[in-house]
Amino acid sequence: MALPRSFSDIVASTAKQKLAAAQARQNPDVTAEKPRDAIFGALDIVDRAITADGFAFARSGPKFSQKAGDLTFEITIQSDRNNVAGQRAAVWVHASVYSRVLTAWRKQHDSEWIRPNAPFPLPLFATQLGYLCQPSGWMEWDFAEPDKRQSVAEDLVVSIRTGAYSLFSTFEGPIEGIAALSQFDWPPPEGVLSYLLAKGSRALATRTMNEYCDARPDFKMKFEALCRQFELEGLPAYRSATPHDMAAFAVATGYPWK
Repeated sequence: MALPRSFSDIVASTAKQKLAAAQARQNPDVTAEKPRDAIFGALDIVDRAITADGFAFARSGPKFSQKAGDLTFEITIQSDRNNVAGQRAAVWVHASVYSRVLTAWRKQHDSEWIRPNAPFPLPLFATQLGYLCQPSGWMEWDFAEPDKRQSVAEDLVVSIRTGAYSLFSTFEGPIEGIAALSQFDWPPPEGVLSYLLAKGSRALATRTMNEYCDARPDFKMKFEALCRQFELEGLPAYRSATPHDMAAFAVATGYPWK
């Protein structure tokens, strides 16, 4: 079973993987199975499992997607750039939710802090699959070993069904449950708050923002100071840390939303 990794472990293993990848490029094993072939072999196993759940597989992503009214649920696959033929064929998996209503709402505004001119739809919620599992943390699935590929792919299916599906089902439920997702430490609550505003739930959006601030006193102090600054001086032309960006978003959208 894939296990969450600590930040220090990620840093250390990434350094080793970069070195291994550099050595492999200098002395390539032309007979070894390419990471892409190993990954798609495993994704075919995943595809056979979750197609039955209503998801469609696009190899060009690669990604799995499902439409649910206004919403689109996506499970995207990101290959590690340090994969090595015959040694490493690792992927990172992300779960995202998109809304046509939110995309239309963004296009109705002229502030870049609402991103009306984004060249592609922006998700209202997106996170690494590992953070939706228990215990939570960054996870990866490595399909390099042929004799373990089936079991690793099956483990990914389990993680998708327990983690991503739980997230997606929240978006098919009451809007108050969607608002509660903003209390995650990551991603920032801008996407969920935008969705609440797009759906006309302005009072709920205000209450959700207030609850987010009240649970994080240091954030609240910086957020309120920055809101006052941006109201006086105008919105900044750049993105930075979370309190800065949330304050700019709040001023651009007229927080508190009544």
